[in-house]
Parts: sequence; structure tokens; C-alpha cells
Amino acid sequence: MTIAAIKSLFIGVGGSLILAVFCSTFIATDKVLFIIPLFIAFNGLMTGYRLVEVLKNRIMNIPLFSFVLGVGTGALTFVAVNFAINFVGPFMGDILLLNIYDLIIYMAVSGITSYLGAKLAVRYFNL
Repeated sequence: MTIAAIKSLFIGVGGSLILAVFCSTFIATDKVLFIIPLFIAFNGLMTGYRLVEVLKNRIMNIPLFSFVLGVGTGALTFVAVNFAINFVGPFMGDILLLNIYDLIIYMAVSGITSYLGAKLAVRYFNL
């Protein structure tokens, strides 16, 4: 069960980072940081859906587990984005720092959408 949850978690984080890197090729960095919660929302949905798709009947409390996994996805995405900004920013001349409010937004958006994605998967698979 934990390997499937970890795979779902990294699908959400990886998808958010891939979308952010793709958009940063033609949009300024500060604008990309403004729209990252949209990427996190989509990938949070995918995290919750994938979790229920893989585990189906082996998971006991789907709403709670999907919400916690979504919050973890938001927190890991925050860490990865903050690391990327601090690593690449000085070379590009941009120094933008994310703060605790960004972390709360990332975790809330990812948690809620992961719960909604799991709810969608439960309805789709008739669990």
C-alpha cells in the first residue's frame, strides 16, 4: 500500500514541476509562481484518482488518506519549487522566495483537489 501511495505522491509532484518548467520557458518566473496552484490543483486531482485506482478495496478511509496524501504532495511541491528557485534564481538574476502563505496555499489546494479526485474515482469504480 505504501509503494502505491508514494508513486501517486510523486506523480502529483512531478506533474506540477513539469508543467511549471514548461511554462517557465515562455512566461516570466514571477508569473509562473502565480499560476502554480492551478498546476497543483490538477495534479492533486490526479494523485487522489490514481490512489483509488491502484488500491481500490485495500484502502480503508479513502477521504482522509487522499486528503493527507494531497497535503503531502503540496508540501513536497513547495519544497521542490523553493529549491529550484534558490538553485537557479541567482544564475538568472531573479531572487524570489516563497513564504509560509504559499506553503499553506499549496497544501490546501492539493489536499482538497486530491480528496475530490479520490471521490471521483470512488464514483467511477462504484466502490
